[in-house]
Amino acid sequence: MTKTADNSENRGHLLACYDDLQGSCDYGWAMLERGAADRRSAFHTPTVATIGLDGRPRLRTIVLRACDTANRSLRFHTDARSDKINELRANPRAAMHFYDAGAKIQLRLDVRLDMLTGAARDDAWAKTRPMSRECYQVTTAPGSTIDRPEQVVFDAAATDDGAVHFVPVAAHVEAMEWLYLAARGHRRARFDFTANPPAASWLVP
Repeated sequence: MTKTADNSENRGHLLACYDDLQGSCDYGWAMLERGAADRRSAFHTPTVATIGLDGRPRLRTIVLRACDTANRSLRFHTDARSDKINELRANPRAAMHFYDAGAKIQLRLDVRLDMLTGAARDDAWAKTRPMSRECYQVTTAPGSTIDRPEQVVFDAAATDDGAVHFVPVAAHVEAMEWLYLAARGHRRARFDFTANPPAASWLVP
């Protein structure tokens, strides 16, 4: 796996993978791994787009919780009562967008969303911090209309510390589009992981 360079290196020098198709793919995955592990990374809070029940695209920022490069899978968490859950049940196809302004790298991912259950769900919950669990202790569904902000009620006992509303979601990456903005000339590529073997091609930036 190509090691990610820090932002100062990216500003001053071209990445080693500048003209390397496979190296660009590896670098993208390395950035995703860092995004899951480092809350200071720009890739830690990507945008995910689902298709709303009304047919309109729906965007929101999520926190990247895990990256499994070997299985080409990412993970984020959500509330069982959120719109995302109804949307992915109706249509699991989604997209994710990552951008690091310092590195000048954008990734666009085609993904298939899947709610984790059983041991995988329990393991994800066991690793959540108390601060994160508070998000799922709200007694009314996210997006519900209220008259005043003070009407939001948190109840740890009634929600089993928030566990009853917690849903980890796996985003299975089917394709990655890479864009590297460089003064010498931009580089853009697409990697299709659904092909056998996976296909890669340069694109016009």
